[in-house]
Amino acid sequence: MRKRNFILSLAAAPAVAVLISSCASPAAVQHSNLTVQCTENLTGQDVTGGNVAGTGHCTLAGVLRDSGRATDYRTLDGPKILIRRVITGAKGAITFVITINQVGGPSGERWTITSGTKAYAKLHGRGLQVVDNYTGSPATFVLKGTVSQARTQ
Repeated sequence: MRKRNFILSLAAAPAVAVLISSCASPAAVQHSNLTVQCTENLTGQDVTGGNVAGTGHCTLAGVLRDSGRATDYRTLDGPKILIRRVITGAKGAITFVITINQVGGPSGERWTITSGTKAYAKLHGRGLQVVDNYTGSPATFVLKGTVSQARTQ
């Protein structure tokens, strides 16, 4: 008898999963890939206080498709360099914060999305800056990661 009850409970599992998923919050999110390619002219100065360090153009590919102007603001925070990259495209603006550890800390140049406007108002994301050619003329940068956005009904 016990064996039979166990088999019946396993058979009911798919129905329970469907029921739970149908009751999910309307603010469910999907994580999708994003690649951001930027070409910028840097000021040539060692900006440390949050001022403009470069301007240029970025293209977003993957789940988001947009392009527009970019402005980088650079801050030195102890052993970390913080780059606030604001990209303004046709669908809105996205602010990325890129953390560069000069000494110790996690390897790689990690980024997070800290804010967005218009179509990007509820956007969240994180990843790595996989190309940092700040010595190039123009400089080139590539961000790769995932983004999610609350769905609206």
